[in-house]
Amino acid sequence: MSEPRKKITLPYLFDKVRKGEPITWLTCYDYPTAYLQEQAGIEMILVGDSLGMTMLGYESTLPVTMEDMIS
Repeated sequence: MSEPRKKITLPYLFDKVRKGEPITWLTCYDYPTAYLQEQAGIEMILVGDSLGMTMLGYESTLPVTMEDMIS
């Protein structure tokens, strides 16, 4: 079984910036991708309603629901 993931905090991120170390950020539109990103150790995962246009084919982000973003 894998070890629990270390919590990413603001002090941790500021320390990385101070040391000149990179911070990993990726955009994610669905649960399977979020799971893989977390398993890969990505520090920050950006989620949002843009999945409506990029993944669901909507003309805008207005019809996107919370259910769309978490399923």
